[in-house]
Amino acid sequence: MILIRSATGIATLMFLCAPAAAEMYSIKNPAEKIENPAGTMYNPATRVDNPAGNIYNPAGRMNSPDPLSPTTQPQPVPQPPAPEVTAAPRPAKKIDDQLRPKPAVPQKDYNLKTAKAYISAAKKAFVRDDYREFIAIVEDALRRISAGTLKASRKTRQQLTNYKAFGYGLLEKSGNSPSSP
Repeated sequence: MILIRSATGIATLMFLCAPAAAEMYSIKNPAEKIENPAGTMYNPATRVDNPAGNIYNPAGRMNSPDPLSPTTQPQPVPQPPAPEVTAAPRPAKKIDDQLRPKPAVPQKDYNLKTAKAYISAAKKAFVRDDYREFIAIVEDALRRISAGTLKASRKTRQQLTNYKAFGYGLLEKSGNSPSSP
């Protein structure tokens, strides 16, 4: 029994000294005190949520008029079946319309100074029902504008072009043949 008591005493003594021995033989690591600043820095690559995922899109609710309803994913647009292509017969134009030349209007030179003067002279010829004179005045004005000897705005050029087409239409409607003066 003495032997057991002495063994127990020795074991208890060893047990109590063990933490002190462990502390005495521990290794001190100086690198434990180093702080890594990269660990606390903001890194945008760590954000995995998509910021564009919560943008309000009013077109997402086109099929549901309730603004509080959730947006739906766009559905693919169904393609209508392709219609059969059949060549429709073109209406036949009259040969007279294709071959009929514009009425002959003699080229005359008017020596007016401005495009507005040409327009007023053409209006006077129109009032007299002299459509050949009307067209001759307008064509002379357009010829001088394209040659660069008469300055006119884009609006005036367009007006003279419309007068020319209008004059030829009037000449055809009036029944004046190209050979009559």
